[in-house]
Amino acid sequence: MRIIKLVLISTLLLSILVTMISLLFPSTVIVSRAIEIKTSPDKIAYYTAHLNHWNLWMSDWKQNEVKLLHDTAYIGTQVIHLESQTDSSVTYHWVATGQAPYQVKIEWLALEKGNYVIHWTFEQKVKWYPWEKFQTLLNEKLLGSKMEMELQNLQSAINQSLF
Repeated sequence: MRIIKLVLISTLLLSILVTMISLLFPSTVIVSRAIEIKTSPDKIAYYTAHLNHWNLWMSDWKQNEVKLLHDTAYIGTQVIHLESQTDSSVTYHWVATGQAPYQVKIEWLALEKGNYVIHWTFEQKVKWYPWEKFQTLLNEKLLGSKMEMELQNLQSAINQSLF
């Protein structure tokens, strides 16, 4: 009986400690990457603002079956929906099974004529649950490197474009 009581109390205290530590992590996590490209804003919009052109630069889209329905793409366990578009940015609602949804924004900012910075951000708001907070620690590492690779693919697609 003493051992069971010890195990229960230890488990409870450990759970409280883990929860308290997770409360120190932010509830909003933003992963951001940027690349500088010599091109026109029309080319950037062509590749980023239309989901049917993402297969030209997104590696997952080349490897998996993508179903497009209006302004929404279904790829594996992910759903990507166009929320808004302006002359210099596009915003998507990105949901992956088992994760809190992301707000994804791709914007292009002019440095000088013909030279733009493409800035890509993934913003995720998580609840107080410890497993969600600890999961966000991986976002910068995993998502950031993937974003860098995809931005390089986007740059290559734009540079090879005849559009």
